[in-house]
Amino acid sequence: MEGQGSWGQRVRLSITARRVRIDPAEKRRRYIRRLEDVMRECDRIVSEPKGYEELQVKALALLIRAVKVCYEMVTDAEVEMIEAQAEEIRRAVEERRRGGQEPASS
Repeated sequence: MEGQGSWGQRVRLSITARRVRIDPAEKRRRYIRRLEDVMRECDRIVSEPKGYEELQVKALALLIRAVKVCYEMVTDAEVEMIEAQAEEIRRAVEERRRGGQEPASS
């Protein structure tokens, strides 16, 4: 039967269980640090005297949401979603600045 695969071979799989230490407090501290970065960026956008009004409103809403999340149970998905929205706002501000578009006056 040379040249025809050998169907009689066996594969041995070995799995070793390890203890994994999950530190919820440390994980929460990391999430809070990430949210604090987002809050600083949103605060900077909101405080910009010549900012773009609709983006400032979005940044303010996101800032409020981030503060609220800091006081609740934080999950990976929530933090990543907030970071993604903050990045969208930051990119929109940068695009408008590069395009020379004037912000709406308050």
